[in-house]
Amino acid sequence: MVPAILGFLACTAAIVWAGTRLTAYADMIAERTRLGRVWAGMLLLAVATSLPELLNSTSAAVLDLPDIAVGDLAGSNALNLVILGLADVFSRHRSCLHNLDRFHFRSASIVGLMSAFAFVALMAGRVIPQLGWISPITPVLLALYVCCLRKADRASETAVLSPVAPHLSFTAVVTRYALLALVVIIAAVLLPRWGSQIAVHTGLGNTFVGTTMIAAATSLPELVTVVAAVRLGAAEMAVGGILGSNLFNLAILGLVDVVYWRGNLFAAVEHAHAIPLLTGVVLVALFTVVMANCPRGRFLRITWFGWVALAVYVTNAVCLYFVR
Repeated sequence: MVPAILGFLACTAAIVWAGTRLTAYADMIAERTRLGRVWAGMLLLAVATSLPELLNSTSAAVLDLPDIAVGDLAGSNALNLVILGLADVFSRHRSCLHNLDRFHFRSASIVGLMSAFAFVALMAGRVIPQLGWISPITPVLLALYVCCLRKADRASETAVLSPVAPHLSFTAVVTRYALLALVVIIAAVLLPRWGSQIAVHTGLGNTFVGTTMIAAATSLPELVTVVAAVRLGAAEMAVGGILGSNLFNLAILGLVDVVYWRGNLFAAVEHAHAIPLLTGVVLVALFTVVMANCPRGRFLRITWFGWVALAVYVTNAVCLYFVR
């Protein structure tokens, strides 16, 4: 089991190293192409930080590990919102969730709606008619993502991370972005192999490992990006990146269903995945409450949303452990 653990840790380190730098170069591309900041952030930055989820889940589906694929995406979405709740630790004066653009409310609502559709697809996967080998919910997930992305350019501009290398040419920036993306791709392709071996040797099961260990590893780029953005006072960037990543992850769920040619993905996985999907719905509902009335009081620099989000996520992990 030692080689599996070392391989898992090596892939995780590669994802952290390349994923965080990938985000910075994606931001430079957005700046130099003069795209709307929110639109470019939701597309380039969300894709950059969600490349591990995309490649890990796709490779898991190809390797006939559907529980790893779904667990990674559902677990990452729940963990991302916890990261957002705990980001206040790095905000010195007031909550980083204060006075956010109203577009984030719409994005969060669509995240919740897509999560609810995924939950329905999972619970009724063996009952509802299929479209070929895919679930009829899959086109709905993809359509909602495209709809939200098209409306992103109507939001106000957001703060961005400082360029890491302003002296580089645009070609050099794109080249470095592509090379870093390649590192993330290779690590993400290998990650489910090691994760599956750990699941077998420890007896924890693919559902628990995919939803906790692999989800945590592939969410590390989001964590580092949020911390950097909050420290720079770019709360809009932090929130937009998290919600954009969650939207993209749910769209990936639809893409993985298409890639999983063996049949309906939602019918092939354990019903235990309903737990992290419901956790995601609960957390995004709490986030919309915070957006409507952001709390001023903080305990250890964390609002009630951060503490409740952490408690909900821990409960999610405990439930998964006992139903594994």
